[in-house]
Amino acid sequence: MPRILAFFFFCLILLPAMQAQSRTRFRPAARETTPEHRFSAGIAPFSLLLPSGKVNLKGEFAYADNKSIALLVAVPRPTTVPGFLANDLDLSDDGETVTNRFTSFGAIIEHRFYLGHNVLRGFYFAPYARYNNMSVQRTIKNQYETSVKGSVAGFGLGASAGLQIRLGDFLTLDATVVGVDFKWLDGTLTYSSDNPDTDLVAFRDQVQDAVGGIPVIGSKLAAQIDGNSIKVHTPGLLMPGYRFNLTMNYLF
Repeated sequence: MPRILAFFFFCLILLPAMQAQSRTRFRPAARETTPEHRFSAGIAPFSLLLPSGKVNLKGEFAYADNKSIALLVAVPRPTTVPGFLANDLDLSDDGETVTNRFTSFGAIIEHRFYLGHNVLRGFYFAPYARYNNMSVQRTIKNQYETSVKGSVAGFGLGASAGLQIRLGDFLTLDATVVGVDFKWLDGTLTYSSDNPDTDLVAFRDQVQDAVGGIPVIGSKLAAQIDGNSIKVHTPGLLMPGYRFNLTMNYLF
């Protein structure tokens, strides 16, 4: 159901663009308005500086004097698992961390409506659809190695408001000031140990105690024995979200 909703929302935000192109094809030449710049490409500087597990890249296409389609892609960049999350994943405080990897992939498509008739400049409102996937891989070694790996992914629908400021003839600063959405999330974490004498029931109870401390969703998680490992599958969750983004863009 969430994927179907995302598909229809994607079609909804693209429909005005196709209609506008159709109208433009039959509009008299004297009434046509052409944006000064039609394309922009940019990067979010904070994604390069912060250990977010991604690098945010943005592209925008103006198809009318006050409308555009913007795409933001979060390219995975390996970094360490955030400390607050690692504390809720580890089964104990003992041992040496030998693997500690976190990555994040995402894509957001927006249909932007600029309040002025000067696209790629000024205030805008934008309904959007988004997809996110966050993965972790962490291994702790004492006498034996205990590892956890998995991912959580989801689709979301929401709306944002922002401001794009010209810094020169070909540069802009684009700030999504507020974005609010609801995401449908699910995922799986798998715990395993190379200890041949592992008591799987006791191991499952350890995992249950650990993941129970994860904020918001911990109480909804249930650890189950799966072969020689323990799997924690998140039930489908509808979660609210907030987003802020800042990009530097070059105009074409």
